[in-house]
Amino acid sequence: MIIYSESFHVEYPSEKDWLLWVKNILIPEMKKTQKFTKIIFSKVTSHSDESGCTYSLQYYAKSKNDLEDYYRNYSDKFSQLLVNTFGTKILSFKTELELIDSFDF
Repeated sequence: MIIYSESFHVEYPSEKDWLLWVKNILIPEMKKTQKFTKIIFSKVTSHSDESGCTYSLQYYAKSKNDLEDYYRNYSDKFSQLLVNTFGTKILSFKTELELIDSFDF
């Protein structure tokens, strides 16, 4: 399993609109790609700054091939959609993680 993680720094004045956009536009569109089996949406609470807060979306892909297909066919579209909608008010960076194991307690 591969986890594709995106972290977003969201300026406070855009936070409410961005949250609605993620829930009503981004996540449904990501689901339509059929490249991910699960999405976790969370807010970073360990630190904040004067200008905004940080959120994380973690997308779970069955394989590296599914993620590479997402990159080839969808990634640019979603990046451009974010920029077209919010300009520079939202900054993001991406990370790939390989799931080694999971422990439920």
